[in-house]
Amino acid sequence: MKRNLLLVMLILLGLGTWYYMAGAAPTTKKVPAPSFTGKYPGLYLTVESEQTRHYTMAVSVPKTDHDALNETLDTFIKEKKEGFQERLTVSRGQQGHLNIQTDSFKTSESSYTLVLQTYAFTGGANGQSTVDVFHLDIEAGKFLEWGDVFHDDEDTLTWFQTTVAEQLHRNEYVFEELVEEALSDPKTTKWMLTSSGLTVWFDEYEVAAGAAGVVEVNIPLEDVTPYVSKQISEQSEDNIEETTVTPSRPPLDPDGKYVALTFDDGPHPTVTPKVLEALEAYDARATFFMLGSQIEFYPDVAKAVASAGHELANHTEHHPNLAQLPLDGIEAELESVDQRIEQLVGERAKLVRPPYGAKNEEVERVIEMRGQTLALWTVDSLDWSHRNPSEMHKLIVDGVHPSAVVLMHDIHASTAEGLPRVLATLEREGYEFVTMSELLTIQ
Repeated sequence: MKRNLLLVMLILLGLGTWYYMAGAAPTTKKVPAPSFTGKYPGLYLTVESEQTRHYTMAVSVPKTDHDALNETLDTFIKEKKEGFQERLTVSRGQQGHLNIQTDSFKTSESSYTLVLQTYAFTGGANGQSTVDVFHLDIEAGKFLEWGDVFHDDEDTLTWFQTTVAEQLHRNEYVFEELVEEALSDPKTTKWMLTSSGLTVWFDEYEVAAGAAGVVEVNIPLEDVTPYVSKQISEQSEDNIEETTVTPSRPPLDPDGKYVALTFDDGPHPTVTPKVLEALEAYDARATFFMLGSQIEFYPDVAKAVASAGHELANHTEHHPNLAQLPLDGIEAELESVDQRIEQLVGERAKLVRPPYGAKNEEVERVIEMRGQTLALWTVDSLDWSHRNPSEMHKLIVDGVHPSAVVLMHDIHASTAEGLPRVLATLEREGYEFVTMSELLTIQ
């Protein structure tokens, strides 16, 4: 009897493991906010993503040094996730997708504006896009309101309503009655004021037909200045004094024993440097599939990767499911990353890895038209799922083969912790570590 009970338990355990590995159970990769000064002092950006059988999810999570600010931002993102999962009704092989991208703007010496753009596909014919805006005083640890930036009087409110309405009515898809409702209280609108001027956003369907998507209004700074009470800072540019030249190496021996180690979703301000240390110890070159949003936030880390002789490759700007984007959306996600990489190393990325490995004919066509190569993998470390250095080592060593492409993520401390052991084992087995582009020259 005890033997039978034990057998049943082992079977159930095996089934549960299969169910998890098959993607039926949600798996999440989550990065704690690092203590690192990037492009925006006092502001940090980390990456979270989740992949199940029914949906994919990617979120750029902003963090600060203030618990009160973080609590509000975390609650906002939590509610977005829960709302997405409640509305999820995909079927017939469809897969839902939630993408929340964060763009940051410095608006004064101590304040930032965060623009969070959400795209949610929960089923049906189309997804829906929304925009949310947060104004932060990073020094005081508080959110800024309308009256902290604009004169809080009737003249300013009237000017705002009139000027924005005039701009909106130039859009053929806009409905007048919706505009009137959306502008009834200017203080609740989604706006941003920078040295370039005033930008106001309206969600899809908020003021116009769905064909218009998210509607954006832009007003020059000189028109706004009479109504502003706060000093606006100039936006800093990404000034790279000189590009980093990756040292060349002799061609690979067609009979050599090679492996390409690849890292997705970085650069990360604390994990990526540790990965670089491990690679340097074994004279290993690797390929880093970077997110443009992370390069923008941590340019010095991205430059360190290039300076160490590694390959920088394209993993999109905001980690969307490219298979759910139109052609121009796919193009935009790739183009911005290529521009960032070109600024760093003097040339555009040769390789593109779609998030989640999601692709279709349109994705493949855009990548080919751009003269780039679609780059997937042959060995998955699943480091984003188990977060266990020993398990990562086992999966890589068990799956490795000559000319293997290994998938890892340089955003998890456990990956950096387990990497030296992986490198040591593969070196003992006679592998030489090369970039993915190098590997493709002999295939």
